[in-house]
Amino acid sequence: MRHLFRSLGVCCALVFVLAPQAYAQGKIKVAIWEFDNNAAHTYWYWDKMGPAARNIIDTAFSENKLLSGKFSVVERDKLNLVLKEQGLAQTGAIDPASAAKVGKILGVKYIILGGIDKFNVDNTRAGLGRLGVGGNLRQSNATVNLRVIDSTTAERVISISGDGQVKKGGGFVKDASFSRDAEWGIASETINEAAKAVVEKLVSGEYLARISDAANPGGLVEGKVIKVEGNRAYINLGASSGIKMGDKFTVVNVGEALIDPDTGAKLGASEKQIGTGAVVEVQDKFAIIQFTGAAAAKDTIRKQ
Repeated sequence: MRHLFRSLGVCCALVFVLAPQAYAQGKIKVAIWEFDNNAAHTYWYWDKMGPAARNIIDTAFSENKLLSGKFSVVERDKLNLVLKEQGLAQTGAIDPASAAKVGKILGVKYIILGGIDKFNVDNTRAGLGRLGVGGNLRQSNATVNLRVIDSTTAERVISISGDGQVKKGGGFVKDASFSRDAEWGIASETINEAAKAVVEKLVSGEYLARISDAANPGGLVEGKVIKVEGNRAYINLGASSGIKMGDKFTVVNVGEALIDPDTGAKLGASEKQIGTGAVVEVQDKFAIIQFTGAAAAKDTIRKQ
């Protein structure tokens, strides 16, 4: 029994030691843009294809355990409101500067873009003499892409694509046309298959690790000051991010972005440490640090 209790004690100690590490980064906040259709616009339903792909991706970020456990998604209404206020379109056609601007306003780490790269429907018929009856094979193919853009640096973190294919066969009568509902039915099914292939690739490869590493380089735990009351600052990291009583932070004021004059690439930003503090209260989604020096809303805080 003594050995049993000793083993249980070791297990409990490991749980308390490892749990904060497992949650060190917390959820990464993202916004999912509307998807473009870059394929041929010859189909009457071409404007429905991008939203169909986007809906599958959006649903996956809520229902897939790997994605929902790693990311929190800004509500579409909130994204659309910001886009409208900034005079930007809601499609996937966005330049890096606009992505960074929207990301800063929404407080998200990544903007997720995507679109339809390829799409076609082929209808092959084989008739039976003069009877006007026969069989046909309808085959639809699509390729959906997904890109993750860092809203801080405007750089592309990952880019992946997935393919979908649907085949349907049946009989036909001479002069009978392929109905609009049937056309959209096979098209939407193909888009769904391609979008699901993207999700499967996203969660099965090294892509999630690459996104996490980019969001949390070197294991750095970083957040923002929400508001300040005297020498107490509310921060947007809490127990769900692995924060605990006594954790120490530095307060950093991030200045103007530094842009390479030749390439236009963002090299970083000027920074100045303005204060230090320790956690004195922890809630699930936020914590309070008592600091010395200075701190203001939107300043960056980094765990020491």
